[in-house]
Amino acid sequence: MMKEDVVNAHGVQASMLKLHKACMQHIQQAAESLDPEINKVLHLEADLAAWLDVLSERPEAQQLRSAHQDFGLAFYAAMSGLYRQAFASLRSFLEVTTGATYLSSLEFKRRQWVSGKLDISWTAITSSEDGIYSTAFLREFCPEAIPEQGGMVADLKSSYRRCSEYIHGNVATSQMLPPDISFKKALMEEWLSIATLILGSIIHCLTVRYYKDLSTLQKQAVEASLEDNLSHLASIRTLLGLPLETERSKT
Repeated sequence: MMKEDVVNAHGVQASMLKLHKACMQHIQQAAESLDPEINKVLHLEADLAAWLDVLSERPEAQQLRSAHQDFGLAFYAAMSGLYRQAFASLRSFLEVTTGATYLSSLEFKRRQWVSGKLDISWTAITSSEDGIYSTAFLREFCPEAIPEQGGMVADLKSSYRRCSEYIHGNVATSQMLPPDISFKKALMEEWLSIATLILGSIIHCLTVRYYKDLSTLQKQAVEASLEDNLSHLASIRTLLGLPLETERSKT
């Protein structure tokens, strides 16, 4: 190695260590400022992990695990102050998880997706005709959720759109991004809020698609999570055998 190469290598190392130090400082500031919000996201992520364990023998399990890794990268990026990357990985997590869940009902297309012959279509996933929250889909897998379909698909679309605005250089969001690694509480709060919404939405998607096909033991593994996070929804209360709000108000 030439002397010039050694100097360049040391320069790169110094730059990377400086960046690492800035990320470490950001992690400390985020953890100190937003501990309750961070813990809420981590609890939801743990609940999602329980679902992935239950679904580990499904053909689409590998894609679900891969998407879960994207969430880990998104969380690390957000905590480190890499905001644009955090929103990009969060959108990938949302798209792949909902895509794998949707295509689990379409085995031929799922195989084409896995083999690279078919791309995930967000439009297809959220289609009102035959998407994951379409009436046709819910009638077959979870008719209890039909009254909630509008709100759930709206949550998916709004989360996807907001993440996309950070990825594609929307002027308003670009102006919010710092030019260096520096803690911006408003950005962290927004990322954590969207991550919370996405995790809850995905757990609901998994419930809609799979819950009725689970064994008794598998249901037991996820029911506490559903009661903690989604029991405000009539469909979840019905699936869990909990009294509905109208019934509770009479007691």
